[in-house]
Amino acid sequence: MLGLVELADSDGLFDTYGAESFATMRDEFFRRMQRWARANDRWRLLERNRFCVVLRGVDGRAQLELAAAKLARLFEEPLSVFGRPVQLEVKAGFAALARPELEDELAMHQAGLALRSARRSPRLFELYSPDVEADHKDRRALLKSLERAVELGELQLYFQPKVHAGYLNVVGAEALMRWHSPERGVVQPDMFIPLAERNGVIRPMTWWAVKSAIARLARWPAALSIAVNIPPNLLLDDEIITVIRDSLAIHEVDPERLTLEVTESVMVDNQDRMLKQLARLRGMGLRVAIDDFGTGFSSLAYFRDLPADEIKIDKSFVLRMLESGRDHAIVKAVIDLAHNFSLKVVAEGVEDERTAKRLSDMRCDVLQGYAFDKPLRLEEFEKRYL
Repeated sequence: MLGLVELADSDGLFDTYGAESFATMRDEFFRRMQRWARANDRWRLLERNRFCVVLRGVDGRAQLELAAAKLARLFEEPLSVFGRPVQLEVKAGFAALARPELEDELAMHQAGLALRSARRSPRLFELYSPDVEADHKDRRALLKSLERAVELGELQLYFQPKVHAGYLNVVGAEALMRWHSPERGVVQPDMFIPLAERNGVIRPMTWWAVKSAIARLARWPAALSIAVNIPPNLLLDDEIITVIRDSLAIHEVDPERLTLEVTESVMVDNQDRMLKQLARLRGMGLRVAIDDFGTGFSSLAYFRDLPADEIKIDKSFVLRMLESGRDHAIVKAVIDLAHNFSLKVVAEGVEDERTAKRLSDMRCDVLQGYAFDKPLRLEEFEKRYL
């Protein structure tokens, strides 16, 4: 059995922690991989983050499961990088060898396809099968369609209203990308957004979304704002400063009307660099919201220094807060803590009037969810709310 094992998201680790720290992680990855390989296995290093191994005597998925369990155990312990724990993650793809003693090109190709499939899966590894190759071809075709859609302007922004918890009037909207393909019909965001992020297409898509949102704000009443989601790697891209500054100047929009949403988990992983960049963006007058709050691993020290204007409580807590005492307690704690730090609180995933009323009683500031409206096409949003 031939396998390719790689240090997952190595480009992201390099961008986040820098060359010196990444070299430490890479060296540790290789050390742990050598501990994983058995004496009779054959292995070699490929590129800066990949390990090729021939597992002798391993012939099927059941035996691979045992090998993968050992691999997972070896990477359970975080690595300390300048005093901070960093969790290394690996992904692997395997393929059967026609002749166990040889590394043939076909097996390398098939293991590579299985590795690509593993990157999209919660599983540590994937074993090559014809389905894996068919899935790879489908995704390549989808990527080409997406690249063409960006060029032809097939993407649209939908807008979901954000409502004042006390007065129930619309105070703004979150802009959400949607794709209606002439050939494929409606393509769900959970299919094309991760694909765009993995292949660099997310960059032009995000700049388009930011520019479109700012252009729309120029036509809306001054009391309304728009929130745009920013992927973590683009938040650290200095071009975001130029894109936003130029668009605001062209359309003469008050920067306070644009909110940039970033996920809490990203803040934890990139704390030092991200805090500086967010402070820089807020210095331009923009508002910053921490999305999916409650799903990361925030410390109070991190909360104290957070350069943000609002917290968005993750909908997983809001959806169950009337049935789960613990979720209710989490929502209340986040609201109270955020207010103590002069941060506004947005609750997303508000599905019914009872939940909306409870959140209002808890002094939540803004509500968002199907209790008020779904994401709407631009024309429909403006017809209903403007």
